[in-house]
Amino acid sequence: MINMRVTTKRGAGKGAARSKEYAITLSHLKKKFKVNQRGLIRQVGKILRKEKKKGQVEVILAGDALLKRLNREFAGKNKTTDVLSFPFNESASPEKGLNYIGEIYISLEQAKRQAEEYGVTLQEELLRLVTHGTLHLLGYDHQKKEEARIMRKKEEKYLHGR
Repeated sequence: MINMRVTTKRGAGKGAARSKEYAITLSHLKKKFKVNQRGLIRQVGKILRKEKKKGQVEVILAGDALLKRLNREFAGKNKTTDVLSFPFNESASPEKGLNYIGEIYISLEQAKRQAEEYGVTLQEELLRLVTHGTLHLLGYDHQKKEEARIMRKKEEKYLHGR
C-alpha cells in the first residue's frame, strides 16, 4: 500500500498562503500485475488539483471477483466491470481530518484484457480507468449524451492534455 499526502500552497494575496490539500491511498491487491503505482497516484492528484477539490481518495487495484461482487451488490449487474467509483458525502475522515471524497476500485484482470484489446499498455489503460473513476467521484457522469461529451472531454484533457 502506498500513501501520498500532498500540500500545495498558492499565493492568495500579499503575504498570505492558501492551502489546497489532498491525500491518496492506493492498495494493490493483485501483486502478479506490475503497476506504476506512483503514476496512478500522481494522476488522481493532478485531477484533484485541477478540479480544485480538497480531500482524500482511495484507489483499490483488485481482481474480477471483487469487482463482479461489488457490481452485483451496488449496480445490480451480475458481471465483472473495469472500474467502480463510490463517492462519499461525509464531512471528514477522522484519521486525516480531510473531506473523504471516495473510493475507486479497478479490476487489474479486466484492465489487462482491455489493454490488449485497445493495443495499449496495462499502465495506459489503468491511467484511463483511474481518470474515469476520479471524474465520477467528482460528480461527472455519462448517462446522458451531453454529460458523456463533457466527461470524455475531461478525460482527454487529463490523459493527453487536450
